[in-house]
Amino acid sequence: MSQVLSEWWNNLFFELQSCEQIESAFSTLSRASQDLGFEYCAFGYTSRTPFCARNIFIKSSYPEPWVSRYRDKKYLEVDPVAKLDSGELTPAIWSDEFFADAKHVWDEAKSAGLAIGISQPCWDARGQFGVLSLARSDLALSPREVKALRPYLAALGHLSISCISTICKRQKHATIDISLTRREIEILRWTADGKSAKGISNALEISVDTVNFHLKNCMRKLNASSKTSATAYAIAYGLL
Repeated sequence: MSQVLSEWWNNLFFELQSCEQIESAFSTLSRASQDLGFEYCAFGYTSRTPFCARNIFIKSSYPEPWVSRYRDKKYLEVDPVAKLDSGELTPAIWSDEFFADAKHVWDEAKSAGLAIGISQPCWDARGQFGVLSLARSDLALSPREVKALRPYLAALGHLSISCISTICKRQKHATIDISLTRREIEILRWTADGKSAKGISNALEISVDTVNFHLKNCMRKLNASSKTSATAYAIAYGLL
């Protein structure tokens, strides 16, 4: 990496890490996408909880008429960008083939000035999944440009989800007040491994009543209706 690019990346890294508001983080992300040769960018991720109706966060610099139509027509349900798999490592290049099952979305996106695009799957340390997309109105992506972009997209995607998801959690107070004791964590870990209260009491050499006491405390702290639910939420929040 050249000295100029190294300085660019270092400045971007520290600027994103220091952002405390979504708007400032996304503004930094937008400038980075422009530095990489793209007019527009978008970032989205799904929360890990609630499990059956996960919250979806999307922020973009796309043209407002397109954003409104995308939302009103519920294109998220068919958009292949939203269907990218968390196991993917390589970026997806927008094309007729990529949008084969959503041709109308692709046609309208191109009409809105989003004719050339690339989307990078990313995830944070807790396994939370997201997608970073860069788009522009013209100048097709060459294989050489894609190869040059790949390390930047991967790093920028992972940095973005780490930064933005952390800000979202902080603003929503999702886990900031949740603090489990060492014993509660220990018991939830045994529960996650399938141990019953009796099995945990034998393993830890404590009474069943003591195990249940700690499990009830965990359920209260995590606002869970059962020990199974409490364990699942603790894992999702990165507490175990």
